[in-house]
Amino acid sequence: MFKASPFKLRMYEVCPQQYKFTYLDQLAADYRRPKPYLTMGAHVHYTLKDFYERLEPTQRTWPALEQLLRQRWRENRRGFKDASDEQRWGMKALQMLKLFILKNDVTTTPAMLEDYYDMLLTDQLKVLGRIDRVDHDAAGLHVIDYKTGQFDEAEVSDLQLITYAMIVHARTHQPVYRASYLFLATNQWYSIDVTEDLYQAAADEILERVEKIIQDNSFQPTPNRYCRHCDFIDICPRSAEIKTKLTNHEF
Repeated sequence: MFKASPFKLRMYEVCPQQYKFTYLDQLAADYRRPKPYLTMGAHVHYTLKDFYERLEPTQRTWPALEQLLRQRWRENRRGFKDASDEQRWGMKALQMLKLFILKNDVTTTPAMLEDYYDMLLTDQLKVLGRIDRVDHDAAGLHVIDYKTGQFDEAEVSDLQLITYAMIVHARTHQPVYRASYLFLATNQWYSIDVTEDLYQAAADEILERVEKIIQDNSFQPTPNRYCRHCDFIDICPRSAEIKTKLTNHEF
């Protein structure tokens, strides 16, 4: 059975070679390097999960949220260049969470919290995703995905939001009326209204993308601006070309 996630499909679209190294050759464990923004992002996500999962509404205060972040931070301090770099990323995380608690109603208890969820799209295709939060109100369910990076319209994926809504709807059998990204650095929301007709369009697109992957026999690398963050750049067949372009700021 093929397992498709928005992250997995996005990786293939960015670079089939990276997809091959990750999912077919399974080289990620050997080549993946800790990165400060990933470490920071993971801590923020898990801190917000702890905040809603472990604390009663009356306990959800800024000091409590800060303490939860510091507890999480002690568990993983990999990827930072030095103490100064770690402090800089730590301040970013604190600022995001401080803005979050100032700008949002934190007394609401989510219906679902960060975990992997999935559904069968066909007998041979399972769709899955890591969904950060689902709120329940009078209008139905609202799927929320946290983003710790800056808002970039080019990075916004309606397909991901619809996929998450589709998974939640399939699991709960309740209507999902909205799906949103929350960019924590600025508390900026990007939302779409979810309707039933969007599910079929998303399913068709997922099936088309998966079929493209299955039919691919070469998984050619596609040099682009994301190469600078790729863990496999040293073993990429076009490594020399990419490094030259990165040096010359051609991406």
